[in-house]
Order: sequence, then structure tokens, then C-alpha cells
Amino acid sequence: MKSRAGKDHEVTIVKRRGKKGHGDEHGGAWKVAFADFTLAMMALFMVLWIIQPQIDQSNPSFGQMDTNPIVDGGAGIFDGNSTTPLDLDGVPLPVPQARPDNGQAESDQSGSRRYSSEAEMQSLADLMREVAEEVDALANIEVNVVPQGLRILIKDDQQRFMFQRGSATLNPHFSKLLAVLSGVLAKVENKLIISGHTDATPYRLASGYDNWNLSGDRALRARNVLVAGGLPERSVLQVSAQADVMPLRPDEPENGANRRVEILLLTDAAEALYRELFGEGYEQVRFTESGARYRSGASQP
Repeated sequence: MKSRAGKDHEVTIVKRRGKKGHGDEHGGAWKVAFADFTLAMMALFMVLWIIQPQIDQSNPSFGQMDTNPIVDGGAGIFDGNSTTPLDLDGVPLPVPQARPDNGQAESDQSGSRRYSSEAEMQSLADLMREVAEEVDALANIEVNVVPQGLRILIKDDQQRFMFQRGSATLNPHFSKLLAVLSGVLAKVENKLIISGHTDATPYRLASGYDNWNLSGDRALRARNVLVAGGLPERSVLQVSAQADVMPLRPDEPENGANRRVEILLLTDAAEALYRELFGEGYEQVRFTESGARYRSGASQP
């Protein structure tokens, strides 16, 4: 305050005020709001910390997450239900599928199919040659596509005979070949005809056992080995004896190349013809004491 003598002794009082900042009128209100926010966050963290042990115990994948924190999930990447790690590019690797039990797996993988076209038969022939090569028996098999289906010849070679001379005892080498072939044929729906063949060398015992009996027994032996290897019994329509009447080398009837077992895989048409000839659906004439009687395929006896 400054006093100044003037006219009539007037006194002038000067009051000085300091300059205030822009936000001085709000005071410390923002500090109170910040403190409230901090307190709320602290309370939230404490609640999460308290309930965390319960979440850990109820989540079955908690133990796996400790060792593998980055996992891909079914519904989302953080659901923790899968343990397949992500690769470096961030693309999840395929999730391994649970394998069914052995019985179910065999049931699912044993689906058979029917071969019809020439191309399908050829692919099957190639597969049979491949499995024969795996057991070192390529020289003992010959597979050809024929109008009736697929013709499979199992034969001797220069070092090994399929059967012991004069018997139906099968060489172990050929047992192995038939076993691998049965694995292929077990998945084929086409029906089979198995026939046994001998050469023309006379074979006759005092009991009357001859080449017909021998070729039939060999064909039946081959059939039994195929069935034991997995071929369904219903797949075989016929087991036949051919003796020496169907030689591979007619000009050399006693040649060992004529000894063989043949498997004929029938096409649908060939199977239908077979059933027409040997089944109950074909036309025939039956002779009885009362005379001949015609029977059509659709009529009853």
C-alpha cells in the first residue's frame, strides 16, 4: 500500500494480485478421480488373484499350458483345449485324429470293391505282381486280363516246385506267395474259380488215385491257404480238378510248365453265366420214370 499526500489528504490503496493458471479453479479434483480408478483396478486384480486357483484346478488343460503356452484351439486360439503347437509362420499344424480301436480300424479299412473294366483288372494285375515281387516270387506268377476277368497262374520255376512230386504238399515258398495274394483278393468282391492242373505223366496208385485226384487235391490245398490268409470263404465259387486236359504247352504234354494252379477272377458277366449254367436259374429238362419234363429258370421243380 502506498500513501500519497495529495489534495485534501486523500489516501490511495493499491492491491496487487498474483496471476493464476488456467486450471487453478479445479484444484486437486483430478487426483481424487485417479485415486478412485487405481483403487478399483487394485480391487479387480485382488479378485482375480483370489479366484485363480479355482480356475487352475477346474481347467483340465492347465498343466499342459505350463509347458506349451502357445496352442491352437477348436473355437479359438486361447481356449486351451488343444495341444498342437503353432509353427513359426503362425499356421496351425493339423490336429492328430484319435485312432479307433483295432477292430474298428480293420472294419473301416477292409472295404472291398468290385472290379469290372479292363483298366481296373489291369491295375489289380499290377498290384499282384508287386506283392509277388516282395516275396521273391515274381517268377512263379503270371497274371493276365482275359475276357472272363483276371487269370492268375501259380507255377513252378527252374529251382522250386509248387508241390512235392506226386503229392499235394505245398512248398513254403508258395505258401507265402498265396498268403500275400490272399491279402489282395480279400478286398475284391469278384468271385473266384480255382483249378488244379498236372502234366501228362501218368500217376496212378493201386487205390485208383490218379492225376484227377491229384490236381483236385492241389487246387483244394491252394484254396485252403488263401482262406487261411484272409480270403472270405464265400469268394470261391468253385474248386475244380483239370488233370492234364488243359496243358499250357499242348505240344509238350509232359513238360513241367503244365503243372500249375489257376485262379480265375470273374467279371460280373462271367459270374452271371456261371450261375446260369450251374445254379438253379437256368432252363433244363429233367428225366424221370414218368418221362421228360421241361423246367424254365423261373419255375419251381
